[in-house]
Amino acid sequence: MKFHITKISAIIIFLFIFLTPREAVSQAGDQGLRFGLKLPYTYDIGYYHRFSTRIGMHLSTQFVTVPISNTVTGMMNLYGADPKVTAILEEPLTFGYGFDHGWEYYFGTDNRRYYGGLSVQWMTLLKQELNDEVIDNALADDPIIGCETLDKCPINTGHQFPDSKALTLKSNYVNVSLTFGVTFKVPHNKKSEFRLEGQLAKTIASRHALYSEYRYISPISERVNEDLQDTMIKYGWFPSLNIFYIYKL
Repeated sequence: MKFHITKISAIIIFLFIFLTPREAVSQAGDQGLRFGLKLPYTYDIGYYHRFSTRIGMHLSTQFVTVPISNTVTGMMNLYGADPKVTAILEEPLTFGYGFDHGWEYYFGTDNRRYYGGLSVQWMTLLKQELNDEVIDNALADDPIIGCETLDKCPINTGHQFPDSKALTLKSNYVNVSLTFGVTFKVPHNKKSEFRLEGQLAKTIASRHALYSEYRYISPISERVNEDLQDTMIKYGWFPSLNIFYIYKL
């Protein structure tokens, strides 16, 4: 997965450099910190660098937590995903984080206020204390022979707490995004500006691992991974409204 992310980033960089006039690349730009929201999905803290009047880039860290931690599943359900499968990704959610790297091309004659961009996001989500019923319901229409439900999976007799039923799910996924934005200057303040973006992200890859502390659930874990992968590839379209405050360094 890391190889794919690196390859996609390299293609984005090449396209922007290739399409940019030489005189624009040579002009000095600015840099700064950005703080904002990608509504309704993530909180964002990062760095941006505008190399010229035409070209800029950003590198940021994204966080997922309450109250916006279930909007990804809600969006997929809206497109027609099976709610029994997407329920696996719902609460309880401990925490989620990831990284966003992208490049922007500024255009127009009004101080290059408008821009379009391409970016890649990698996210990881950790969910703990999932109920058995959520997993069993998701697989009810396609049971696994010998392990139809979690209760029928082999037990690790050497585990210290054989009555423990807590499940943990770790999910990783990669999105590619297309963005259109506009910059708003702050009067009498050269250090600050705001940005408003419309963005459409598409999931291109994901991996999901279900763990149990005392049960051998490898067949169920692999089936859960396959079902979630199919769901996110088919229904993983995520429009967002991004709002950022920029502090120039």
